[in-house]
Amino acid sequence: MKSEEKLNHLFETLRTEKTSTSVSDVTSWIEAPAQVPVSKSTSKIILQKNFFIMSSIATIIVTGILFMSGNKEQNVAPKQKKDKQTEIEDTSTVIASQPNHLTFNNRSNDNLLIQPLIDLGLVTLPFAEINPAPALVQLDPILPSQNSRKTSLQPNAGSWFSSNDSLRVDTLFNGVKSLVFKGDKSDILVSGSNRTDISMKYNYQLKAKGVFSRKKEGNCELNYVLKDSVLTIHLQRKDQNFNGISVLSESSKIEFYVPDNVDVKMVSDLGDIDANGLKNKNTILHTALGDITTENISGNIDLNTDLGDISMNELAGKINSFTSLGDIHGGHILISDNSKFNTSLGDIDVQLSNALSELNLDLSTSLGKVKVDRPEIKKKAGSQLNIGNGKLKVIMETSLGKVIFR
Repeated sequence: MKSEEKLNHLFETLRTEKTSTSVSDVTSWIEAPAQVPVSKSTSKIILQKNFFIMSSIATIIVTGILFMSGNKEQNVAPKQKKDKQTEIEDTSTVIASQPNHLTFNNRSNDNLLIQPLIDLGLVTLPFAEINPAPALVQLDPILPSQNSRKTSLQPNAGSWFSSNDSLRVDTLFNGVKSLVFKGDKSDILVSGSNRTDISMKYNYQLKAKGVFSRKKEGNCELNYVLKDSVLTIHLQRKDQNFNGISVLSESSKIEFYVPDNVDVKMVSDLGDIDANGLKNKNTILHTALGDITTENISGNIDLNTDLGDISMNELAGKINSFTSLGDIHGGHILISDNSKFNTSLGDIDVQLSNALSELNLDLSTSLGKVKVDRPEIKKKAGSQLNIGNGKLKVIMETSLGKVIFR
C-alpha cells in the first residue's frame, strides 16, 4: 500500500509543477538533424524484406503472363476445331454436288458414319436391298449427263454406259447413207421423217423388288461408229445375278427417225421391230425372237424372225418375208419384183394389189389348205395351187397351216 501512495504522490507533484522551456532549447531542437540510431541487425532485416517484396512482384508478373498465355491457347483451340468441322462440311457439299457419289453426314464426329444409299428412284424395294459391294459406276465419255438431252452432232465414234440401272440417250447423226443396228434384248422403232439427219433415242431401265443382294455394274452399253457414211449402232446388255428373292422389271427401247434414201438394217437377238414410213432402196429387219410390224414402206424389203409373227400393210417393192414359227399377214401389198412369203409353222394371209395378169402364183401347204379369195379365179385348190403367167413370181408356202391369197 505504501508503494501505491508514493506513486500517487509523485503523479500529483508532476501535475502541479509548472513546466518551463526556454526559446533557445526549442530552437536547438528544431535546427538539430534528426538522427535515429539504427543497428546493423535492423538494416539487414530491411534489406531482406525489400528482396522478398521484389521477388514476390516478379513471381506475380510471370504467373500472370503464363496464365494469360494459357487462356489464349484455350481460345484458339475451339476455333481450330470449328475450322476442321467447316472443312468437313465444305467437303460434304462438294461431294453431294457431284453425280454418282455418296453423301456424308455434315456433323463432325469421332466415328463418321456413311449414310446408307437406297436407290428409291430406280429400284423400288418393299423390304430392303443389301449391297455387299459398292456400285461400279462407269462414266459417260461422250455425254455430260447420262439423262440429259443431247441435240448436237456426234463425232465418228463413241459409247454410252448405264449408271444406277438407267441409261437415256437422245442424239443426232449427220452425213449418213446407211443405218445398221446390231443388238440384243431391245425393242426397235424405225420411222421415216422429213429431216435431213438421223435422230436416235434410247431408254433403258431396270427395276427390282424383293430382298436380295447383287453387285451393281454397268449392265448396258451403247456405242456407235460412223465410217464411209455408214452408221453402225451396237447395243450390249449384260445378265444380272441376284442372290435372294427378287422380281425384275427391265425395259429397253431404241428409236430411229430416218430421212428418205437411207438404207436401214436392224438385227436384234430379242425384241420386237416396228417400222413405218421408210422410203429407201433397202430395208432389212431381222429378229431372233419377236414380232415384226411394218407399214408404208417401199423398196427392197426383207423381213425375218425365228419366232414371231410378221404383219405388213401398204408395202411396195420386192418383199421376202420369213418366220420359222408364226403367222404372216399382209394387206394392200404391191410387189414390183419376185417375192416370197414363207413360214414353217403358221398361217399365211396376204392381199396383193397387183392384177392377176402380172402374177405367177405358187401357193402350197404341207399340212393345211390353200384358199383363193378373188372373183376372177374360179379354180378350186387343195393343198397346192399354181396359177397365172405373169412376170412377177410370187411364192406362198407353209409347212403346217393354211394359205389365203386375196
